[in-house]
Amino acid sequence: MHDRSACVGWRGSPDSLRRVFTINRRASAGGAPAPRQPAARTHDSSARLGWRGPSPATACGAHNRRAHMTEMTRRDVLKIAAAGAAAALPGLTHSAQAQTTQKRELVVAQGGDIANLDPHLSTSSNDIRISFNIFDNLTSRRPDGKLAPGLATEWKLQGQTAWVFKLRSGVKWHNGDPFTSADVKFSIDRSLDTNLRGNRVNTVLTTVERVETPDPGTAVVHTKKPDPLLPARLGFYGGQIIPKKYVESAGGETFNQKPVGTGPVRFVSWTKDDKIVLEANPDYWGGRVDFDRLTVRALPEMAPRVAALLKGEVDLITQVPPDQGERVKSNPTTTVIGALYGGLYVLAVNSKRPPLDNPLVKQALSLAIDRESIVKELWRGRGVVPNSMIAKGDNHFDASLPPLAFNAGEAKAQLKKAGYKGEEIIIETTAGYLAGDKPMSEAIQAMWRDVGVNSKVEVVEYSVRAQKIREKSFKGLWWSDPTSTLRDPDGMMWRLLGPGGPQDYWRHPEFDELGNAARFSVDEKFRADAYKKMTQLFLEYLPWLPVIQPYEDYGLQKHVEWTPDPLQQLEIRRFNFKFRRA
Repeated sequence: MHDRSACVGWRGSPDSLRRVFTINRRASAGGAPAPRQPAARTHDSSARLGWRGPSPATACGAHNRRAHMTEMTRRDVLKIAAAGAAAALPGLTHSAQAQTTQKRELVVAQGGDIANLDPHLSTSSNDIRISFNIFDNLTSRRPDGKLAPGLATEWKLQGQTAWVFKLRSGVKWHNGDPFTSADVKFSIDRSLDTNLRGNRVNTVLTTVERVETPDPGTAVVHTKKPDPLLPARLGFYGGQIIPKKYVESAGGETFNQKPVGTGPVRFVSWTKDDKIVLEANPDYWGGRVDFDRLTVRALPEMAPRVAALLKGEVDLITQVPPDQGERVKSNPTTTVIGALYGGLYVLAVNSKRPPLDNPLVKQALSLAIDRESIVKELWRGRGVVPNSMIAKGDNHFDASLPPLAFNAGEAKAQLKKAGYKGEEIIIETTAGYLAGDKPMSEAIQAMWRDVGVNSKVEVVEYSVRAQKIREKSFKGLWWSDPTSTLRDPDGMMWRLLGPGGPQDYWRHPEFDELGNAARFSVDEKFRADAYKKMTQLFLEYLPWLPVIQPYEDYGLQKHVEWTPDPLQQLEIRRFNFKFRRA
């Protein structure tokens, strides 16, 4: 697909992008000794990040201006990069004069169409932004990270393996049917059904053994072993509650096209590749939302999304990259808000395909990525460099580990040791589904070229990406934004990389044994030790190449008051959203 979008600070060709990122790179590829890094099982696979080249954002513009940039001194470049970063420091707030509106429709634009409305058939960010507003869960995670009541008003552990949930009374489905414990049992059983065609959440609740319904207002969830995280598991995808009677009578295909939930909005229409229209649920148990209609438009490319916001055609846009955030903030009627994403942006790896089946090759690829430049210059400081597969802010995040390293010299040595012969390595990317996905791909391609890696960037449509996820048919590496659904390693790393998970392209018996033991343990010290050992294995075999933990930034009109969550849900409830009205 031809990329017409305004990328994260870059509009040049891959070759010119490479030139910008390789200015004075010799300084970082030299033979300076590397500081200590996280322990690897076969060799020291990391070193401190070296000097960073000038920002591709500062290189956007006419060709002669880019040529001039290549002659700038390191000091000049860093001054320009610092100026750009200072304009987008973390902790964005509403600082300008508030606007007001009398609107009764909230219009949102996101980076692509939805694929499914059945919550058991998708974990896509585009889909969950819709499904989490149509459906409710037994529990709900608030923007501050705390677990709160949802369709369950209270829960308690009975014995070692039985969780008793008391259900909210008087709740009705959008079609008027009453919500009961039968819906809870049906939903959990269905989420676990491996025979459900297209089921994307069947690994989320695998700790569950069975569900009992002693009365319409009580559900008892029995787990196979002690599972202290069960209430949190039920608060994200896989735990959404769906209507037993409607699904059984209408059938799964109809339910996927015309869903019925208990959430604050109810389904009206879906025009494929254009928009989905929802309306306020006047009887919502959590209080009626402050609009009559919610329209979510599919605008895959960033430039049209930003333009629609600046022209006042939409009220809110998702995944705003830093260079576009500056445009949005400079406009008198719009602003940007954000939260540190509760997950990572990673290059997921098909470790079954040569040469990516060789851990040494993957270690070399990781060492050749200058993550600090990506964070500071492509993202203008709106993110942090990961140190493992566990996101900052999660339980068992190890702050003592240094950031993942950049060392071009060591990368070359690892490639030689691996016997790499120039085999082509493919990065498959969308152009705007994730903020900065295509420009990051081109920057990394340039970095890899510097160390002798033959790589190719292939741009795919979002629908093609979704199909490849279902079929597990990626050619090499692809961008993924794994979400830490539990704010615990079990809810991200193990959910996705564990046996049978959506990104099960690599297996290691010790990794699997540790992950399964940690999942069922109530001993947090044991779990911490297990995740440290799993981290060592991860850093050796690298089933992901973590790149950045970004800030999840949204552009919005100043007449919108909304508190975003860190998990991409776009949750819109009475407690976190309202229009500013005169």
